[in-house]
Amino acid sequence: MPPIATYSEFLRALLADRDRFFDEVVEGTDLRRALRYTILTIIGFSGFFGFVAGMYSGPLQAISAGVKLPFLFFATFVICFPAFYVVQVLVGSRLRLTQVVVMVCAALALTSILLAAFVPITAFFLITGANYYFQHLLNIALATVAGIFGMVALHGGLTLVCEKRGVYPRKAITIMRVWALLFGFVGVQLAWNLRPFLGDQNKPFRVFGSYQGNFYAAVIYAANKLFQGDTAATDTHTKAPPPFVLTPDTTHRAHP
Repeated sequence: MPPIATYSEFLRALLADRDRFFDEVVEGTDLRRALRYTILTIIGFSGFFGFVAGMYSGPLQAISAGVKLPFLFFATFVICFPAFYVVQVLVGSRLRLTQVVVMVCAALALTSILLAAFVPITAFFLITGANYYFQHLLNIALATVAGIFGMVALHGGLTLVCEKRGVYPRKAITIMRVWALLFGFVGVQLAWNLRPFLGDQNKPFRVFGSYQGNFYAAVIYAANKLFQGDTAATDTHTKAPPPFVLTPDTTHRAHP
């Protein structure tokens, strides 16, 4: 089978023939082109999802979220990748640095594609007037599903490399699972610091928020407010909005 040569072939392989894609990565077939395609996919598809989600609060928030979401992916990668690669080498991986980078970026690219596929769902509830808390929890749920799917694809690719090529030790697969959890925790914390993504329709636009708390308490808070039937981002000055809310009040807290 000829190597992947065009962007459309890359997308097709990533979605429906990942064994072929990972085989080419292990063989070292045009890794620069593969890396370029993965980066383009992350920027375009995740940025599209962020843009649509940010439209809840208007064009400025949409642009901000469309830029910050790809940045979130790349920043989390930069923070987490060095430890992952070094440990892989220590346990006997014979994959080169560029090969591992392409594999991880391919997982993030697949996550981004799935996020873009969820855009019609987000847009539907945006157009039909779903309240802030529903939109907030919906986007978190969609991002979680997409992220899990991307890491499962990376796990499958490394397993293929381990079983068919013998250049990746089996014990490194377990390490990859732990690293995937670490990647998720770092991504969540970074997203909390980059908020808001969704924004607040009743507040002036700001690129970054300035309130305290943590992501997990804020999700519980949003769920409680949703079940109580609240529609506004906040209802008192003693309760902070969940992450991605926009507010100039720095005295808020992220828990009820």
